[in-house]
Amino acid sequence: MTTPTANRRESDRVPMGVESALPWVPAPSSDSVQPPKAKSGILGKLVLALLVLLFLFGVWQIGMKLYVQANAPVAPVIDRKG
Repeated sequence: MTTPTANRRESDRVPMGVESALPWVPAPSSDSVQPPKAKSGILGKLVLALLVLLFLFGVWQIGMKLYVQANAPVAPVIDRKG
């Protein structure tokens, strides 16, 4: 009663723990083990969109403050010409 091990991975061929006590039990098939599916919910996309909008608003605010700071020294000169 030997199991075919030629088509199994090297890590599956090394007996560890309970597997070594039950050598006649076949390894679980790859069909029964399915990776969890990723959730593609609209809530995650909405949160991401709101974060992007918040980030862009913050960048715009910083840009406006820098623009005002850069134009402050020029403001008195423009006032005298008028």
